[in-house]
Amino acid sequence: MKPKNATMSDVARLAGVSMKTVSRVFNNEKYVSEDKKKKILEVAEQLNFRPSLQARGLAGNKSYMVGLFVDEPSGDYISKVLRSVLNRCEDFGCHLVVEVFREQGNEAKLRQVLNSIRFDAVILSAPICDDTVVLNALRASGVPTARIAPGVEAGDMIKVSIDEFQAAFEMTEHLVNMGHEKIAFVKGDPNHSCSVDRERGYVRAMQSHGLKVKHEMIVPGMFSYASGREAAETLLALDDRPTAIFASNDEMAAGILAVAREKGVAVPEELSIAGFDDDAIATIVSPSLTTVRQPVEEMAGVAFDMVMALDKSEEQKLTSAHGFSLCIRDSVADLRAS
Repeated sequence: MKPKNATMSDVARLAGVSMKTVSRVFNNEKYVSEDKKKKILEVAEQLNFRPSLQARGLAGNKSYMVGLFVDEPSGDYISKVLRSVLNRCEDFGCHLVVEVFREQGNEAKLRQVLNSIRFDAVILSAPICDDTVVLNALRASGVPTARIAPGVEAGDMIKVSIDEFQAAFEMTEHLVNMGHEKIAFVKGDPNHSCSVDRERGYVRAMQSHGLKVKHEMIVPGMFSYASGREAAETLLALDDRPTAIFASNDEMAAGILAVAREKGVAVPEELSIAGFDDDAIATIVSPSLTTVRQPVEEMAGVAFDMVMALDKSEEQKLTSAHGFSLCIRDSVADLRAS
């Protein structure tokens, strides 16, 4: 009969090895022969032994807790990040703790979190990855940290990103190449560094093609569906309205599309719309959105892999640059044919 509450010492005794060797196996450490590892895992299976996180932590000086700090727990972007990191945690045998920081510089909450949980690593999504209060606290605590799509430089922390400027430049250039000259731009949340880079890419592309950048053609947005609707109301009310609108993300682009439909403005025949991210909504709406695809899940997975493999005693690469692509769909018309 299998014991109900087998312990690590039971596994060590029946496998004929030390507790330290058992600990190394369950902590995925080196220096254990394949024969011993196989024997330990077989005994553990026979005893129905599953090491608790606490036991593993005490034996291996690890907590098996990984933190993911976000500013907003909803939305397709964060869902992709969360899904990727959760899958990595499951494979690695650790737990994920998600902390929401809606306000920048929330030192009180940050102190409470870091004092109550001993993280093996922390992953920061935008815009938390640029919050200097968070960065300094994590740096002082010595917790290995990875940042996804940061704008602020922090050479001692892992950085995983795409070239936001170039992506926006190429999308704007695509619209120009499709015959559009009156191209409007909807900015993103000003707290996100990518918002600045995407706007810069749009402006530079317009200028490089000799097109005037009009201030009324650049309107604020907050990466939300509602702000996309507000932007559409503003832009479609212009006397000389745009033939194309490039929104800083797909959620805002979907809001623009909805307002256009309500006003009887045909998309893409009268108004072309482009987005950014290639979220699920890009293919749900009709017509489907031309957009920039960034590999969010891949980036989050790489951030996890890099931060968990970080060894401060060795010099390691701390940056990972990822590619992007333009997804050409049905929301942009070719004016060259007209």
